[in-house]
Amino acid sequence: MKILLTTLNAKYVHTSLGLWYIYQYCRSDYPELLFKEYNINQELAWVLGEIYLTRAEVVAFSCNIWNIEETLTLCQRLKEVTPETTIVLGGPEVWAEPVQIMESYPAVDFIVIGEGELTFKEWLCQYRKAQPDWGTIAGLVYRNDSTVVVNMPRPQIENLGIIPFPYPANLTEFRNKLVYYETSRGCPYQCQYCLSANEQGVRFFPQERVKQELLQFVAAGVAQVKLVDRSFNCNPRWAKELWRFLITHAGSTNFHFEIVGDLLDEEALALLRQAPAGLFQFEIGIQSTNRETLTAIQRKMDFERLRQNVTQLVQTTAVFVHVDLIAGLPWEDYQSFARTFNETLAMRPHRLQLGFLKLLQGSGLRKQAAEYGYRFTREAPYEILSNLWLSYPELVQLKRIEDLLDRYYNSGRFGQSLEYCLSRAESAFAWFERFSDWWKKQGLDEFAHKTKDLYGYLLRFAETVGGWGAFELETLRNRLKFDLLNTERMVELPDWAGPNQPDLKNFGFRFWKDVDNRQRYFPESPDLEARDIQRRTLFASFTVEPLAEGNDGPESKLPVAERVYLFIYGQAGVKYYKIAPEG
Repeated sequence: MKILLTTLNAKYVHTSLGLWYIYQYCRSDYPELLFKEYNINQELAWVLGEIYLTRAEVVAFSCNIWNIEETLTLCQRLKEVTPETTIVLGGPEVWAEPVQIMESYPAVDFIVIGEGELTFKEWLCQYRKAQPDWGTIAGLVYRNDSTVVVNMPRPQIENLGIIPFPYPANLTEFRNKLVYYETSRGCPYQCQYCLSANEQGVRFFPQERVKQELLQFVAAGVAQVKLVDRSFNCNPRWAKELWRFLITHAGSTNFHFEIVGDLLDEEALALLRQAPAGLFQFEIGIQSTNRETLTAIQRKMDFERLRQNVTQLVQTTAVFVHVDLIAGLPWEDYQSFARTFNETLAMRPHRLQLGFLKLLQGSGLRKQAAEYGYRFTREAPYEILSNLWLSYPELVQLKRIEDLLDRYYNSGRFGQSLEYCLSRAESAFAWFERFSDWWKKQGLDEFAHKTKDLYGYLLRFAETVGGWGAFELETLRNRLKFDLLNTERMVELPDWAGPNQPDLKNFGFRFWKDVDNRQRYFPESPDLEARDIQRRTLFASFTVEPLAEGNDGPESKLPVAERVYLFIYGQAGVKYYKIAPEG
């Protein structure tokens, strides 16, 4: 007998934490258990063939918002080719309306609701029996002739220590994957757009065990571990102890945490200042700064404290800060969302995700959809189309702004040029709104773009919208040139960046023949030949100082010779230095 656990991940690099838990919890007692992960980018016909070739008697799928449509299609096709196969579904996307799913999809035989480790193991025990008694299993939905039976809910697992480490001892195959992990389950908050509001309390895994498991990821050189704890620092003492431990044992692994920004205290901020670059990444959900909205979704937030904490994280630590907003929440119209956007971007997080409300099945807002006038897609991911405060055309406009926000702000490629543009704008939202209007009129939303072309588009926008003088445009051009070279080595510059200067290449050869220069700028390889160094570096001149704040002081009047920059390109990124050449 073969029993297959499987799912369609969103991407190849992702892992299915829930299925890994079930596999490790059950496999010692049920060695016939198989586990295979696929992804939604693979051809469904191929996935079906692979599942068929396992010859499994039971196929159990994990269902999520990104894979539910494809999974149900697979279930139907699998029953067509192997009618005797037993199909089990689990995961958050089938918990809210299990009866409707089983009535609509006769290919589905069972649904596991809630935490699956204990329920599925009990199901396996009954499945082995000649006359299984499905009614004894809490958290199970099954068929009894033509009737769908929903058993009593499964109580939460209070002692999480009984669940084993989800992944294999040898983590080699996970080094280049995004590995999901948790130190707790549950959430203390009741945000009505989130399914976690349906849970009661927070349960923690044993802390010493957690530390040892985190060390396994570090020792294996796993690239990134994303902790799925809903609010990692809801217990500040717990969070600070684990952050302190990871700082002490830092390796090459990056750890991503979802945290509550206003719960950080001075001790936490002081601790985080010790974290080396690349160790921590924080995702902080702001969602909205509108008080009526926050009340409606039952979200508590001290925005002023959050603002101060995020600003300190960005300015005084090496933590990468990612913040989230949600467009489409109750009581937030277009103008209100513009204020939320401006207040959030003013903190200058490293990434600002402009998300759109999804009315998840089982969420509080889904139940209030009629009250708030929500129209939304009836298929996953249930994204809103409008509500009482936000029209569909306004949502389309926000989609265009989101696209440009990702290209220009979140890419991290336009630091100097974008900051200059925003400093001259009425507001950040107004600037992105105007840019998105221009983008649409140019037809730039109709096709894909090479990254290097985005620099020229921004300059064209500034040239054509009006209000920019010759010096401002020249300043922007120099900043764009700096941003371009600060991300990639480009010997042949685009036309907008000005003519290439052969004399800088000759200057470079003379510069690198100087032993002092090689030792100063290439201390790790001071013996490299000048021509080898040339391949890893670039000299560029600027007619306006690209890093002067505002470009309106005496720095902007310096002669060209004072504005030559050296860019050094290495595996760890790009370094730049201002050089003052002679002659």
